[in-house]
Formats: sequence, structure tokens, C-alpha cells
Amino acid sequence: MAVEPESGDYFIDQDELAAINKSRQCYLNAPVFIFRINETGIAGTI
Repeated sequence: MAVEPESGDYFIDQDELAAINKSRQCYLNAPVFIFRINETGIAGTI
């Protein structure tokens, strides 16, 4: 899951690069924070 911190928008994909690319399509130069979601729904930062 990629999160754009200013807006709070998030982009989910099984492939973290795909999630980042989705984020970049909307927010070209914004920082992106990456989280992994496990099977119980708990997220941890990468």
C-alpha cells in the first residue's frame, strides 16, 4: 500500500512498485510512504 501523506490517498496493489506507480500517476513529485498489509490486515512500514 502506498500512501500520499498530504492528501491521505492510498494505492493498493500486490506489487509495491505497481502501488508506487499508481501513486505517481496522481501525485508526480510527492513523497510516498509504503506499508505492507499482512493477512490479518495489520500494516507495517517498509
